[in-house]
Amino acid sequence: MPDRPRRAASLAALLALLTLSGACGGPSPAPPVTSASESPSASASPAESPTARSAARPVVVGRAPADLRDVDWKQVPVPGEFCGVPGLVRFGSGNEARATSTVWGQVEISRGLRVQYGDTDEDGRDEAVLSVGCSDEVTMNDQIAMGFVVYTHAGNDLAVLGSITPRRKTDQYTTLLTGAEFAPGRIIVHEKWYRPNDAHCCPSGDATTVWLREDGRLTPGTTRVAS
Repeated sequence: MPDRPRRAASLAALLALLTLSGACGGPSPAPPVTSASESPSASASPAESPTARSAARPVVVGRAPADLRDVDWKQVPVPGEFCGVPGLVRFGSGNEARATSTVWGQVEISRGLRVQYGDTDEDGRDEAVLSVGCSDEVTMNDQIAMGFVVYTHAGNDLAVLGSITPRRKTDQYTTLLTGAEFAPGRIIVHEKWYRPNDAHCCPSGDATTVWLREDGRLTPGTTRVAS
């Protein structure tokens, strides 16, 4: 499809808003457990994007090194729940993968190239936050959902702690997640949201949401609009 490289490049540019570099080395991911519906459902607006929920317990995706900075993130699957895709999504040799969303039908999931690290449970080992994006192959909307996937240690394994999605939603374009700060028991997530007159390139609204880590899951707290 000739438009696919353009859409992938556009979404990759949005994901590049994150601030810290990833590292190399890596785990051996577990076998795929993803299974998506074969029949696309009716399309929905970005404001109706599914809300990701943290799992009751971390989902193991492979073995983990002592330092998550040594993970080869190109080999690690991501949960597709932020885009309504059941199970895990694997990327093969690239940073994009096709899947079937229960909300938008055929979609393309993109993975950010940068990873953010910080310790939320004070065990001396950092968690990792990876950005993911979702584009609609039917309507060619290259920004229908965005999220952060949080990875942690589960013993010697690498596990998904949960997914984070924007909380400041509008009827404009999808709110972007631009950064994360780590503190004991929480991750402070920075959001850029679109005002009615904002161009696609330049959301002017700023907001933060504190996501709490409690009993092995992530839950969103109050969203504060700064501008």
